[in-house]
Parts: sequence; structure tokens; C-alpha cells
Amino acid sequence: MTQSSPDSQPGTIAIVTDSAAALPSDLLQQLGIRTASMEVTIDGETYVDGPGGELDDFYRRLVSVEKLPTTSAPRPGAWLEQFKAAAVDADSIICITLSASLSAAYDAARVAAEMAADEIPGTEIRVFDSKTAAGSEALIVLECARMAKSGASIEEITVKAEQISERVRLLAYLDTLEYVHRGGRVPKIAVWATNLFNIKPVMEFSAGRVGSIARPRSRSGAYKRLLKEVRQDMTGKRAHVVVMHADAEEEATSLASDLQEAVECTELLTTQFHPFMGAHTGPGLVGVSYWGE
Repeated sequence: MTQSSPDSQPGTIAIVTDSAAALPSDLLQQLGIRTASMEVTIDGETYVDGPGGELDDFYRRLVSVEKLPTTSAPRPGAWLEQFKAAAVDADSIICITLSASLSAAYDAARVAAEMAADEIPGTEIRVFDSKTAAGSEALIVLECARMAKSGASIEEITVKAEQISERVRLLAYLDTLEYVHRGGRVPKIAVWATNLFNIKPVMEFSAGRVGSIARPRSRSGAYKRLLKEVRQDMTGKRAHVVVMHADAEEEATSLASDLQEAVECTELLTTQFHPFMGAHTGPGLVGVSYWGE
């Protein structure tokens, strides 16, 4: 996918990421962030992220398909395209990817960086594994992009990315474990139990912390648990927050409003949970990523 040239100046550091971060196009443009696109195949049709909006109704389609959609990380060529475009306006590039434990995006970006040594010699490219996903990845990308805009060095930005990666939390509750089961990640008995007791598992995906942290018996209970966790962690801090949802916009908007009242938010975004991951969690997910300073 060809992107319009973001606002940037020669001699700067460019930030490149993948579309799993699900950042709004206006923010990408404003901060000069370039993205390599994930692919999602549903009902035999493969869709690439872009301005056409082909994935806008993804979660509504997901509930009626018989076969679980498949997903693909950006190929090395897609990364290389973004590196070459970024190098027009920058001397160095920091590429921030979805966790290597979830996707081949990191490995593909490293291959592309090696290819770039011949095609754009003299351009330093650092590929950084965010060790996280979705809104957490987005928060790392945003901070790095702002630092690049303000003239920070590549070393300073890399250190900051590492710090946020270790501190940021991603919490989310699911409407059902059915899609996780279909992807081979949980046994059928777990799906049966959660459906029987109407359990809405609250999950965490953060550096060193992966798995269920609570098993409330309602969406309202799960919602309250997210709010409680953020309030406990961010009281007295300036919070950077991304609220995510998979076709649950009303709940996500409500959560964002409650968080804004509960903690001091330096930034607060609400985005759709990217279909690349939503294909494996299903519709109805509501989540929050956050870190504090």
C-alpha cells in the first residue's frame, strides 16, 4: 500500500510500525509514522489494511463464518517499501513491531532491514520487538514518534521504547472463549464452563504477564475490573491510555469517559481492536492499554 508522505524534515528519525497498532490515519500523518499492513483472509477473500475501509465490518462478518479467518504479517517487501519511503526524509529509522511471540512481523522486518542495507545504504534501521500488541504497541509508537519529532537521539528513543515496553499493561475482557478455542489455544471444556456460568474472562497480555487475571460473571463485572486495575496503577501518575473494542463501541466510549474521570490522562485514544488479533478473540472484546509517568 502506498502512503501519502507524512510531514517530516530531512535529517530526522523516522518511526515505522505495523497496522496491528491500529492508530488513526490522522495521527499517523501528524506524527509522520509509516505503517506496514497486516492481511486478513475471511470467506476466502484477503484484505489489506488501507483507506478503503474493507475491514470496517469485520466483526459483524466474523460471527457468521464457518471457518476461522487467517492472518498474515507484513512480508519483508512490505516493510522494505516503508523503509525506503521513510529514508527519503530521514537518516535513521526505528521500526516497532507487534510482539514476536504473536506474529512473524518482527522477523520479517529484520529481513527487510538487511535488504535495505543494499537499497538505502547509510540509513540506520533498528527493529524493535514491542513484546506487546494493539494499544500497548500504539502507545510505544506514539511516544517514540513524539520524541523523534522533538529531536531526541536514536539512543534516547530506543531506551524509552524499552522502558515503556516493560511498563505498559494490556487488559481486556472477552465475550466468549469460543474463538480462542477454535484457534487451538484453550480446551472446549473452558468454553463450556465460561458459557454455562456467563463468565467474561479478563485477560492480560504484557511483558512477563500473560493470562487470565479475573473471571467475573458479567460484562459489567469485567468492565469494573478494568476500571479498578487502571485506577490502582495510575493514581498519582500521568496516564497514557488507549481503549480498544471489537464491535463494542458503546462500552469502549463509556470506559474511556470513566477513565478520564478516574485518573489524570495525558493522552486517551479509543480505537478498534485490530482484526489481525480480533480474528482469534472474536467480537465483543473491550480492552485498555496504559502506562504512567
